[in-house]
Amino acid sequence: MSYAEEILHLIREDEAVREALAATGELFQGYNAHMEKVHLRNARKLNDLIVEKGFPTIDLVGEEACTAALRIILHAISWPEFMRMQEPVLMDLAKNGKVPKSYVAILIDRIRFYEGRKQVYGTNADWDENGILRITDVEDEKNLNKRRAEMGLDPVESLVITPMDGEYHPPDPEKRHKEFIEWTFKTGWRNND
Repeated sequence: MSYAEEILHLIREDEAVREALAATGELFQGYNAHMEKVHLRNARKLNDLIVEKGFPTIDLVGEEACTAALRIILHAISWPEFMRMQEPVLMDLAKNGKVPKSYVAILIDRIRFYEGRKQVYGTNADWDENGILRITDVEDEKNLNKRRAEMGLDPVESLVITPMDGEYHPPDPEKRHKEFIEWTFKTGWRNND
């Protein structure tokens, strides 16, 4: 199996589990243990592949497999060290056009979001205390669209963030937020220092 095929196999498993959990509604009730297990296993396997073969850049594995690898990194939310370790590597690769810049922007924002810091590119949304999905706090809002454009992202005004009904909407936004904060400490995204 080629490097690209190995990566694509991992992301297909992620998608299959996600689809099955979404069909039963389990995906929307906190971070599902089975989904987390798949995310961590895929991240460990990808980490091993990176050590063995180098980062799966577009020129090495093609755009589809490169993007799949980036998605695996973005899904490794229970392994903060791995995600943080990838940030400087991906920033360098993005400068040389070896990985899509937009995914690097998402990674930077995701790390900051879990750490409780303001985003740089406004790629992350979360439920507020009223149960409305909104982009979380962003630094230097005046220059946000300039930064987004540099990373190949559309202007923030093009995003439509509205309340969502049904299975996606948290029944108790305050409880969900409390559980999320507890999870960030448990996984090591935040500490009491």
